[in-house]
Amino acid sequence: MWLKIIWVVAIVLNIVSVNWFLIGATANFQRSLDLIATVTLIFIWIPSIALTVFSIVLLKKGWMPSSSKSYIGFILGVIILLLLSVFLFRGVDTQGWLTERITSDSLKLTSDKKYEYRIDLINVFQKNSHARLYIKNVSTGEEMNIAVNIQTNKMVSMGVEHGRTNDWVLMERTDISGRYNLYTTKDLRVPSEKFEIDVETGTSRRLE
Repeated sequence: MWLKIIWVVAIVLNIVSVNWFLIGATANFQRSLDLIATVTLIFIWIPSIALTVFSIVLLKKGWMPSSSKSYIGFILGVIILLLLSVFLFRGVDTQGWLTERITSDSLKLTSDKKYEYRIDLINVFQKNSHARLYIKNVSTGEEMNIAVNIQTNKMVSMGVEHGRTNDWVLMERTDISGRYNLYTTKDLRVPSEKFEIDVETGTSRRLE
């Protein structure tokens, strides 16, 4: 009886890990599989499903080990199921679906020295990607995040160089107090866009 319980537990864990990996590798179906996930799919995920299906078939037929050889095969099968489950659980990145994957450019200062700012790209290269502007008032330390409708869905790459300032957006003051113009740069690798940022209301508006 205890052998059957161990077997069922191993099967259930494997089924959960298979689904966990599929959801995690695609960020809840918000992105395509990358190279590492594809390799894992072929060499770990598919064999896991095959072994689980085979185990379920044997269980339904009422098979249980009855000889020394079958006991050894049974134990090896359960161990493999558990090892595959552990590998699938550990191979999942929760960023991009359970938590946000945030990619940011360098922190900069507006020309009037009033605000520090940067653009945060959330879940970039995914279907649920979006952007927000981080702003910090230098004098008061107040922080805010303003949603900016940058066309992140058109991004296929971005310019990032370690050791230097990465300027994906530039923010310039206007003649109206509390309002700034935000420009995307070529390093962001999206069609050039311009937004009006109102730091008093915490809103943005596309200008072109």
